[in-house]
Amino acid sequence: MAAVIAQGSRLSAVRLAQQQAACDVLGITESFHEDDLYQAMDWLETKQEEIEERLFQLRYKNKKPYFYLYDVTSSYLEGEQNELGAYGYNRDKKRGKKQIVIGLMTDDEGYPIAIEVFQGNTQDTQTVHNQIEKMAKRFGVSHVTLIGDKGMIKKTQVEELKAIDFHYITAITKPQIETLLKSGVIQLGLFDEDLAEVKDQGERYILRRNPIRAQEI
Repeated sequence: MAAVIAQGSRLSAVRLAQQQAACDVLGITESFHEDDLYQAMDWLETKQEEIEERLFQLRYKNKKPYFYLYDVTSSYLEGEQNELGAYGYNRDKKRGKKQIVIGLMTDDEGYPIAIEVFQGNTQDTQTVHNQIEKMAKRFGVSHVTLIGDKGMIKKTQVEELKAIDFHYITAITKPQIETLLKSGVIQLGLFDEDLAEVKDQGERYILRRNPIRAQEI
């Protein structure tokens, strides 16, 4: 309720409850403080997998999605008492701050399916294995195309996906493009306004020139 009225910390939610007589409205007769809210979050953490699985079955009881989007972000910490806090690649540009890494998986419409928090020094690619496990075991999905950026799905992750017959869509790096050009698999002339498709050793490459990106560079 506090989040709906005014965003803030757990402590600010307690103060808001006192100012708005929320305890009287909700029938809370005992003392109410921030530890009660932390305990609620602890309970939620123990039930997270069960909640995610029930929501997944309710939303996709007739047909499970094929396409899954996955990416990570990070959130820096001011304190030192977070068990997952560690120094890592800081997207917030807050040098000298510990952080946590957060991975979010959604369906093809962007609806959240599962979220997971990792230690702050976890590399993006190291989080992918857990998502594969979730889809294959927890959600029981057999036909999957996992979509992630070029920093997410690399050689190791590709091999894991292929091992259980999952498909993937990702971008390739500049050195990979240069290697394909040198080997003659693709040619610069294919990078045009129209989409081009090249198949090589079981891989499909979709090529197109992006004039907006070209202007940025």
